[in-house]
Amino acid sequence: MSTQMAPGTHPSPSTPAAQGAAAPGGGRAPRNAWQLVAAREMAVKLRDKNFLVGTLVTMFLLVGVMGLQGWMASRSTTTRIAVVSAEGRALADAVGAAVKGADQDDAVEVTQVADQAAAESLVTEDKADVAVVRSGQGWQLLGKDTPDGSLTTTTRQVLQSQVLAATAAKAGTTPQQVQEQTAVTTRALSGTDEGTMVTARVVGLVFAMLFYFAALMFGMQIAQSVIEEKQSRIIEILASAIPVRQLLAGKVLGNTVMAMGQIVLYVGVGLIGMSFTPLKSMLAGIAGGAVWYLLFFLAGFLALACIWAVAGSLATRNEDLQQTTTPLTMVLIIGFFASFMAAGVWRVALSYVPVLSSMLMPMRLMDGSAQWWEGVIALALTLAFAAVAMVLGERMYRRSLMQTSSRMTFRQALTASD
Repeated sequence: MSTQMAPGTHPSPSTPAAQGAAAPGGGRAPRNAWQLVAAREMAVKLRDKNFLVGTLVTMFLLVGVMGLQGWMASRSTTTRIAVVSAEGRALADAVGAAVKGADQDDAVEVTQVADQAAAESLVTEDKADVAVVRSGQGWQLLGKDTPDGSLTTTTRQVLQSQVLAATAAKAGTTPQQVQEQTAVTTRALSGTDEGTMVTARVVGLVFAMLFYFAALMFGMQIAQSVIEEKQSRIIEILASAIPVRQLLAGKVLGNTVMAMGQIVLYVGVGLIGMSFTPLKSMLAGIAGGAVWYLLFFLAGFLALACIWAVAGSLATRNEDLQQTTTPLTMVLIIGFFASFMAAGVWRVALSYVPVLSSMLMPMRLMDGSAQWWEGVIALALTLAFAAVAMVLGERMYRRSLMQTSSRMTFRQALTASD
């Protein structure tokens, strides 16, 4: 039994006729139409000079930061110390040995002068970095400005070791025995030391920032692509040739591939660059966290992509996007600020919330505050939310796509009839 249609009318995109509409040339729409749409989205992006330039600039910045860290780590420094006595020279030589032991590239150059006035003169004329002079029963470091904190700490440690050795000798014992009896060690029950935790927090914050900017940039581009097609009336031609569901799928998948490819490129460049910096010892742990981050990025972006398309379909002009995309931008802003402000139970709870978990859970996994199974649960919740968002997003997209008279709300699109 065939359905008769009046001359001059066109099937609505939501009707079965539209879903199996004839393609230009008399044939039916190809089943893989979504692949054509996805390829078109990627081709447009690859021809976008702003996108290409932005990607290259970001890569160069990453390489520059890594190169700067590597250069600073390999740079040698020489500290010039002025002394006024043999006792001061002995102390300066001991400090130099301690500095050399901490970093083979650093050195201490000692200059002995006649008196304190001459030592101060060398410092004020920038011929010496510090002067070591007696001050009562102790010693004093004189600098043109406040002496370097690390040099002051090293000098204090050397003096304490010397005094400890002298005192131990008088007491008939050794410095090693005294140190063993007064030693205080620390151990983290989580198995993660403070340095690793700080590094994980910093890297996690970088990951959260990348997710925020990538989700916002590619999401807005999805929304703008939809509104541009509505304004130019191209959407009417596309909807008559391609099922709306496949049109949406192509847009989402095309932009997801581009966003994922860009993030993989950034992460890869960052990890390779890290292998040439002092952080290379932590590369294994950070690489594991990067894998988690990529998985959460994919799930989180898919959870938002359909909603970005809906935000574009609700609008009738570019000016409307500010209102229709506000809920999405607020979610991203909340997640970004929570990534470095949330603490305690709030940080744990938010790391399970879909989309927010894409910024919080990888950081928790890297700093050791979350176990692998917690990451699996959070990832499963995000994927489940993404599936629901796709189903509801497709329904709202289909119902609002042809609405050109006025801007719709998410609630109106969800409750409108097909």
